[in-house]
Amino acid sequence: MVIAITSVSVIYNTIAIQAVLILLAVLLNLIINPSKHKIERVYHRVKLLSRIIFTLMIFQVLFRTGGEVIWQWKFLQISEVGLQYGVSSSLRLLLIVLVAGMLFDIPYYDYLLAFRAWKFPYEISFLVATVIHFIPIFGRQFQRSREALFLRGIELGKLPIIKRFKAYTSLLFPVVARAISEVRYRAISLELRAFRLYPTRTYLYLQKLNWYDWIVQVGVVGIFVFCILLF
Repeated sequence: MVIAITSVSVIYNTIAIQAVLILLAVLLNLIINPSKHKIERVYHRVKLLSRIIFTLMIFQVLFRTGGEVIWQWKFLQISEVGLQYGVSSSLRLLLIVLVAGMLFDIPYYDYLLAFRAWKFPYEISFLVATVIHFIPIFGRQFQRSREALFLRGIELGKLPIIKRFKAYTSLLFPVVARAISEVRYRAISLELRAFRLYPTRTYLYLQKLNWYDWIVQVGVVGIFVFCILLF
């Protein structure tokens, strides 16, 4: 689903298509494992990145030229191409945030199960799943640092912009170091379990994709091909 949605978003860079895909991503977030906590997480992600997305849109609209000029003041201008590209690109970034939320909520073992069903090598499957789950680890470490500062009476959201930027920069390196340290312990645990020692892997409980899993995957591929041929 994520591959199909993001591919259509890149192929058709229009405001209407991006808006439809965002509505589809919101519906999928609400349908797949619906819960109040999940809705709050999606809202929190969008809220955190909405300012960055809006700022990027303003810069693209004002400084990207081309097409008919709608408004101009000195060196600043809003053109037809700039408005189209700025809004559509910002909507695509919002779409990426929404579909990434679906990936982060999938359990780690389900990634390995799906990749094995697609005949991916186990090493590649493990690396991809680990990279995807590294981002939530980084987020948790950053949240702990913010909570530690809050307990000391420092609230980052109320700091001036310059001081806030310096505070986030100061937090970045310790958070990355702690996240990498946690990944290091995971690597040690894999070595203790003889990861890649033997060419074949055995399972205590071998699980396979169900019939409805294949129906969903084939259906998504069919809809994607239909959208490509239709437009």
